[in-house]
Amino acid sequence: MSTSTQELDVRSIPPVRRHPEIFRTFDTLAAGGAFVLVNDHEPRPLLYQFQVERPGQFEWNVLETGPELWRVEIARRREVGSRSVSDFLGTDHRRLDAIAVEVDCLVHAGYFAEAQRRFAEFRCGLDRHIEEEEKVLFPLFEERTGSADGPTAVMRDEHVRIRRGMGQTATAIHDMDREGYAESTRALRELLEEHNRKEEMILYPMTDRLAGGERERDDIVRRMQAMAPEE
Repeated sequence: MSTSTQELDVRSIPPVRRHPEIFRTFDTLAAGGAFVLVNDHEPRPLLYQFQVERPGQFEWNVLETGPELWRVEIARRREVGSRSVSDFLGTDHRRLDAIAVEVDCLVHAGYFAEAQRRFAEFRCGLDRHIEEEEKVLFPLFEERTGSADGPTAVMRDEHVRIRRGMGQTATAIHDMDREGYAESTRALRELLEEHNRKEEMILYPMTDRLAGGERERDDIVRRMQAMAPEE
């Protein structure tokens, strides 16, 4: 989410009018455009409605998950249609990489409060990305291959290290520790680059092949997209 992304705060709108207003805002977006929805509860019913009424047309990027405030970036896809695992999760890799670059620029400019806010969004997104893989993608892969000791075992181990690295980076930003930030973010970036490369070259394409046809792949994407935070 860039600083120019428009925000739609529906907390003051009567509940019966919220969804129509959100869909009107989405329908005015140009391809590649986005807005940030601000709500006072988890908007999963809205996501389900988007999946039914605007299938294959949107990205649903969770930025903040309560308990008092929920924020989701809703973007209009440039290419409309059903999706593969490779496309869905690869697109999220690139989105998160872009946020990390923003954070780096903010830290180097000395804007630590804004860097902390953006890194919290990065961490929220990457935590959710990891959960989507571990709760939906990996079990499917292991069931179809008959093994839990292959690529998914390596990925799970690296997820632990990634989360540890995010914690160290968050602490450095909070403490305005430039040296600690440089050290932790360099290690995290190197780990993510190699991790993402293995997923995009091996795990995601294999999962797409194992899933079957287009409808089955799209169903996996919808399940990952709709995963609840506690699942």
